[in-house]
Amino acid sequence: MTSMKSMLSLAVLGLVPLLGAEAQFASVSAGALVSNQVPVAIAELHAETPPVRATRGWITLSWTDESAKPTVITAVEHALLRFKTAGTGLGAGVLWLEPDNYKPYPIIVSTTVVALPIPRTTFVAIASTQPFQGFEWSLALEVGVTLWFVR
Repeated sequence: MTSMKSMLSLAVLGLVPLLGAEAQFASVSAGALVSNQVPVAIAELHAETPPVRATRGWITLSWTDESAKPTVITAVEHALLRFKTAGTGLGAGVLWLEPDNYKPYPIIVSTTVVALPIPRTTFVAIASTQPFQGFEWSLALEVGVTLWFVR
């Protein structure tokens, strides 16, 4: 229980700098997590920092239908391609898995976001791999809705 409280505190502290700064946003999304295992439904709460030289930091809390506690993902990503309604980034971060008592695993991550014709709605594809865990991979395919956005 102490481990869970520590992780939630870390997640909340990670969001504190996001509150009130410019060009930040938070979103909620739902979709499927595809990997070398059976695909599972996921729901996520995501927040990003403002960009600094096309690089952003972000935190995601991710739940499956089998988890009461979230998996936490933190990363820094640099924008590689930017268009008016789409973009792709590449970066590195840490995957904090709830089933492993939030043991940190380094990851390489790439996010592609495409705006949908519905206001505040996007399609998001997040590919990641764990280079020190035999390059285990996952692909999250989601539809997200922006909850909060500050320019």
